[in-house]
Amino acid sequence: MNRYVVVTGTDTGVGKTVATAALAVRLRRAGHRVHIRKPAQTGLVAATDSRRSSLEASYTDVVTCGDAEIAARLSGAPSSTAVTQTLPMAPAAAAEHEGVVLPTPRDHAEAIVSLAHRMTEEAGVGEAASGAAAVGPGRPGPSAHRDSVILVEGAGGLLVDLGGGGTLADIAAELADLDPAAGLAVIVVVRTGLGTLNHTALTCEALRTRGLPVSGIVLGSWPGNPTPVEVDNRRRLGEYGPVIGAVSDGAGTLDPEAFAAAAPAWTAFD
Repeated sequence: MNRYVVVTGTDTGVGKTVATAALAVRLRRAGHRVHIRKPAQTGLVAATDSRRSSLEASYTDVVTCGDAEIAARLSGAPSSTAVTQTLPMAPAAAAEHEGVVLPTPRDHAEAIVSLAHRMTEEAGVGEAASGAAAVGPGRPGPSAHRDSVILVEGAGGLLVDLGGGGTLADIAAELADLDPAAGLAVIVVVRTGLGTLNHTALTCEALRTRGLPVSGIVLGSWPGNPTPVEVDNRRRLGEYGPVIGAVSDGAGTLDPEAFAAAAPAWTAFD
């Protein structure tokens, strides 16, 4: 099993967060310890923050709950976010306006590798003490955890500037360099309609030219009654990489128990 699973998308708003949660549920059901990591979250403003009204008047995508928190709530997996920013802009742009220095891709990767090692150590201690893991929605059965897996959900698309010109692709490359024996997978979440073939081709080409894998393509929001274009797109997406699933439209509105029951069927990734 790959220790690091990087989840990117062809754009913002394609369903990365819900797809990440679905992957987390499936991996936990398979017996893996899972942590969801978000390198950068922008537009995060508390409901009680006095700046919220003015920000909502000028920007879209102002949120009160970060993507990693949403994925954690749906999946039951723990989560963390490296950097949170107020302005709902691309991370580097928000940092420039806010006067913040962002971590480098190497900084992000080192923190993620350190987290993975702590998870492995904690798993050994916990399993020695209890001998078994708890059973529940999205959680493994009585067998011991097999591996620790970190799902790294990007911000926007693959090449969005996360600071200093560094991108999610750079973080993935740094993970492969720092912990080469651990295994790295990259999942690409895509739209269903017109334009998705081009966007998917560009993203997959960008990964491969950097020596990074296209481990799977996931349709981020698959409708109950797809159009002929969507059906044809789903078939053609396999030209760019293995299509490993499709998340049901509206999945993010499910309660955690219903989500955990349905999510394992949406993807084929263990």
